[in-house]
Amino acid sequence: MINTGWRVVLSTAACGAFFWGVAGVVHLGLVKTHRGWSTPEGGGWFDFATVVGLLVGYFTVGSLTDRIAPRYLALIPAVSAAFGSVCCLALGQQTRHWVAALTMAAVGVALVPATRVWERSDATRRRAGPTGV
Repeated sequence: MINTGWRVVLSTAACGAFFWGVAGVVHLGLVKTHRGWSTPEGGGWFDFATVVGLLVGYFTVGSLTDRIAPRYLALIPAVSAAFGSVCCLALGQQTRHWVAALTMAAVGVALVPATRVWERSDATRRRAGPTGV
């Protein structure tokens, strides 16, 4: 994709799908099977959204680092985490829903300054040159 706007939209949708899938897994819970832990019957869409959202989100957000859009790097996961928090609370109001929603909100809030610090340190390393001096 060449257009930065479309990459931002795809990244936001993929990260939103990931957090929606996590909210669904929190809502359904996990069950012990003979092969380990899994979501119960009917949780296939949440599993699918979690895996595909993580993979597509990882690669599309990563593709934004080489262009003029580093300011979107912090906002995409933060907006998606807020969407996941709302979805989690819409699915239920039990303690596990509140804990998951607050955790997603904390991750979204923490990503903004962490990305800004990472951008500044990366810019400092580029200015310093290959020797680091």
